[in-house]
Amino acid sequence: MSLEDAWLKGQASADCPRLLAEESGRLRLLSPSLELLHDYGAVGPVDCPIAYDFKRRMAFRYVCASGAQRGDFSQLRAFSIDRRESFSIKDLPPNQWALWLLEWVPGADDGGQLFGLVATDRPSDAQVVIEHRLFSYKPGAAAIRPRALCRDAYKPLALSRQRRELVFSGADGIYLLNLRGERNLTLPSECPATGFGAAFDPTGQARVILGGDGLHLWDLQTNQHRRLTRNGRLPVWALDGRSIFYRESSGDLFLYDLSKDRTRKVMSFGVQRHPEFWHARPVVLSPCGRFLAASLSEKVLRGVSRKISIDAKPEKVFVDSHMLVVLDLTQRTYWMRPGHANHLRWTA
Repeated sequence: MSLEDAWLKGQASADCPRLLAEESGRLRLLSPSLELLHDYGAVGPVDCPIAYDFKRRMAFRYVCASGAQRGDFSQLRAFSIDRRESFSIKDLPPNQWALWLLEWVPGADDGGQLFGLVATDRPSDAQVVIEHRLFSYKPGAAAIRPRALCRDAYKPLALSRQRRELVFSGADGIYLLNLRGERNLTLPSECPATGFGAAFDPTGQARVILGGDGLHLWDLQTNQHRRLTRNGRLPVWALDGRSIFYRESSGDLFLYDLSKDRTRKVMSFGVQRHPEFWHARPVVLSPCGRFLAASLSEKVLRGVSRKISIDAKPEKVFVDSHMLVVLDLTQRTYWMRPGHANHLRWTA
């Protein structure tokens, strides 16, 4: 692992919160030093983020069967941080699942609700039609409340509870939607952003950073855009809105400074063979903005295959090496452990 000279390898800070991580298809609670505290079990193959209620210290995720031998089930499930237990809060039909978007929205009192995207498999004649809709669900209610979604919106990229808006990729590019699923704005077609990640400005300003074919700043008031970097995906704003963390591959992390229009590498694996994005995920900042968690991956040469390739040369065999890293952005220290996390969520 290669970091800037100013970074030092150290121990977990006493102020660092615990971390929820989906590793190898299982949801796990990790200590500040990244040691395993509790394994909540398998969550299934559907790609769904982890929602979190800070007041009740409760996590939520969609869970389904991971194999035919386990039977078929589909449910929204809660995971208690303090009691180290999980339980179903809503069983869904087997032809329905939540994916790509799940957030806990606090209520005015101690309550709140889940907000996300639900997919429904609707057989039609000789074909299968999968319908995507937004939904909200208050734990204890009899049913989820589906919300309309414009038909050409495909995949959610970002949600702003502050602005009550979403960014989606769609048939005609990238859209800004309201919470009723209506399209309010479309990114101009000449912008080359390809929708590999997005993030709203955390300060509440009407702008979004888009990833894919570089970073692009989208002004929601003027509907104008500006390219910031040549490369970059999966952007995440620093909490002060002055800089943006992003990835150029599965094995690195960069920081773009808006005021200085300058990019610097934060960390990377020293030698990357065949850089790719297969394992790249957005970094996750703690609510206080001090700690950052990221999964990095590199390809390591394991050996040479005994099988001869078409050009009569031995074929090199590579394996993926994964590392989960936490940075203390204040103390400029880091610590890490082997493993890859598909989704991460700080518990405080």
